[in-house]
Amino acid sequence: MSQLEWYRNFVAVYRAGSVSGAAKMRHLTQPAVSQQLAALEDVVGVPLFLRTPRGVQPTARGQALYHQVFDALDQLERVSRGLRGRPAPGSSPTVRLGAPPEYFHAFALERLGGADFKLIVHFGEDRELLSMLEVGALDVAVTTLKPTAKTLQHRPLAHKHFALIGPPNLSPPPITLPLADLAAWLNAQPWVSYSQELPNTRRFWQQHLRARFEARLSVVVPDLRSVLRAVELGYGLSIVPELLCRESLAQGRVQEVWPVRDLIHGEQWLLSFRVVDSDRTEVIQVGDALTGWDAPGPPGD
Repeated sequence: MSQLEWYRNFVAVYRAGSVSGAAKMRHLTQPAVSQQLAALEDVVGVPLFLRTPRGVQPTARGQALYHQVFDALDQLERVSRGLRGRPAPGSSPTVRLGAPPEYFHAFALERLGGADFKLIVHFGEDRELLSMLEVGALDVAVTTLKPTAKTLQHRPLAHKHFALIGPPNLSPPPITLPLADLAAWLNAQPWVSYSQELPNTRRFWQQHLRARFEARLSVVVPDLRSVLRAVELGYGLSIVPELLCRESLAQGRVQEVWPVRDLIHGEQWLLSFRVVDSDRTEVIQVGDALTGWDAPGPPGD
């Protein structure tokens, strides 16, 4: 086994945070990775990781070694990928995309149609997706959380807007209604929520209505598509990403109860990827396809 493989497995363990994760990433057995890591530690003369019940933590020497070698190894991977060239005729490259389910359903799915690569999608929360991306389990990840790992880069995709919607048979309040009266009217309606915390809704109440949110929650379901469907069926009102409900609004299955687009400021969607993959044609294609337009925001209420 060459010393180059020692370094590759060391970097994999560092990024995965465990020997088992590195073994999966490198398509090796766990004993093989452990043996190679032990051989490298024998050469260095000191431990590179501290073993913990949850995996491994790099020592100061391990951190120093990682920063000495990771850039060169990533550059070597980029050169190797270029030498391999395009896939053989009849085959296509694979892109492993991580994203929130609502974003993929409402936005990414229609924008990635016709791509000349196979798409494998993983749903998850921001931190989970970025962790998977860092260890190589994903090729790209769509999040609202900016990556902090030095091995990752990101590009902005789009800003988001929200809509306050209700069922189609609801009699909405007049647009001239004073905000104090609007708060009372909204609190008298049942609400559908993504979570019991209702971060966007409570923020809207505090910052613009100057009142407490005291409405009754009729449904709490951790899936924005189900939230939208519940509003369509008359369960109550909700604040959801605008893009998620645009088709329902256009077809009259829901209605906008009050304009909040310029009042609730969402974060920005980001496409994150590994530095070593920044020149991959497929990664660039995904970014170009998802850039622009108003994309849905993070989970609503």
